[in-house]
Amino acid sequence: MKQNFLFQQLYEDQSSTFTYLLADSNTKEAVLIDTVIETVDRDLKLIEELGLKLIYVLDTHIHADHVTGAGEIRKRLGIKTAVPKKANVPCADLNLSEGDEIKFGEFTISTLETPGHTDASLSFYCEDMVFSGDALLIRGTGRTDFQSGSASELYDSVHKKLFTLPPSTTLYPAHDYKGFTSSSIAMEIKHNPRVGGGRTKEQFIQIMSELKLAYPKKIDQALPANFSCGTIGKDLGAEIKYKNISPSELQNRLGASLLVDVRENDEYTGELGHIQGSHLITLGESLKPFLEGYNRTEEIVFVCRSGNRSAIASQLAVELGFEKISNLEGGMLRWNELKFPVKK
Repeated sequence: MKQNFLFQQLYEDQSSTFTYLLADSNTKEAVLIDTVIETVDRDLKLIEELGLKLIYVLDTHIHADHVTGAGEIRKRLGIKTAVPKKANVPCADLNLSEGDEIKFGEFTISTLETPGHTDASLSFYCEDMVFSGDALLIRGTGRTDFQSGSASELYDSVHKKLFTLPPSTTLYPAHDYKGFTSSSIAMEIKHNPRVGGGRTKEQFIQIMSELKLAYPKKIDQALPANFSCGTIGKDLGAEIKYKNISPSELQNRLGASLLVDVRENDEYTGELGHIQGSHLITLGESLKPFLEGYNRTEEIVFVCRSGNRSAIASQLAVELGFEKISNLEGGMLRWNELKFPVKK
């Protein structure tokens, strides 16, 4: 590693998230990877103490367990934010795909598309280090049961992308829950109990199907915020031009609108069920192509668990030019509370 390469690993204990600071100590240009809103002040204080000039904040994917600090840092410093292109986040400055490069000083970060944990996940390779997000963890992997995740895709991402990096490559994931801070590609190929040690794809898919993990506690806050570059609540920087519709009003008007449920598949068929006649289009890269198939005068109601993810979908539809968009207030939680009919 070159002497002018500066590297710091930072930690946020509530979500067990690692944030990474990379910089060129000669030019002072710096990059942050996977920031957390609660630790923005800490990160910016460190950057100031080191005399660095932050130019980019990168997110490996749209996080469900914490809110990114990218938007807040951009507001304060005027830096550029970057997310996976397939995540379809209009507010991001850069939308990254396979092979895209981020340069700071004399150093270059190379982008690897590593879907599976979500359908829009990236890893970043720089100076014999790989920042793998939630794709490959130390002695584990990210989950694959929401945000259009796929165990099959994740296995391929690990084996065809990450495990083909030089064995000496140091692995830095976005999370660790066991007290580890780093590993190597060689160590994970040999010892990772999910994808290493000669595990087949079929074995990995079986392992992932049996996890039965609880959903992240902050998912209904984090996903809408992160699809808005870390903006929490209604301060989305754009005028709200959709209508909030009550469950009672929707119940009385069923059949008059196109119903689009933007939850995950297991939520759609799970405990809360779904509204008869609704279309399941999970919030993510599949939503925009689905909407493009409809006339801009189509009346559409978006639905999710609590009304947060559907608000993001509603705003996206408005930005695409749709004129008659509604968001179900309280989502399926409120719909069930009122004992309106559901299908499972």
